[in-house]
Amino acid sequence: PPPTPQVEENALIGATALGEEGFHVVLVKPRSGSPANHVVMIVDDDAPTAELAALVLRKAGYQAVVALSPKDAARLMSRVGAPELLLLDVEMPEMNGLEFLRRIRRHKHLFDTPVVLFTAHAAQVDIVRGLQAGADGYIAKPISASALVAAVRTVLGH
Repeated sequence: PPPTPQVEENALIGATALGEEGFHVVLVKPRSGSPANHVVMIVDDDAPTAELAALVLRKAGYQAVVALSPKDAARLMSRVGAPELLLLDVEMPEMNGLEFLRRIRRHKHLFDTPVVLFTAHAAQVDIVRGLQAGADGYIAKPISASALVAAVRTVLGH
């Protein structure tokens, strides 16, 4: 289906925010508690990028776990439960991040988990696709530590 006017407006704002701030977040319910009580799962097939993001978040006081594929993320979530936030790469070999996001949005226990796409694909059309799939925000690659922490704090309400 074609994007709704709201999705197009959010994408336009998001493209501007990405250029200025390095991240964009849309309509998120704040979570309560300290950062140490929040688990952020990073799903990215590029291990160095995922580990760097995890390190940055741990230094900011968050619990961070890494999954190198959507399949690994699903296994991890079945063992330890849903994280408070998923940072999800879009381009992965086994399953596209947007398809994984669509599956998350259809899952009875995961549908309301905040998901921020973590991607080099940050043009307005990419943001529209992500928002249509159910993303709550975008973080542009290459990562900026300050943008990553700011986006996570925004989503988790800190």
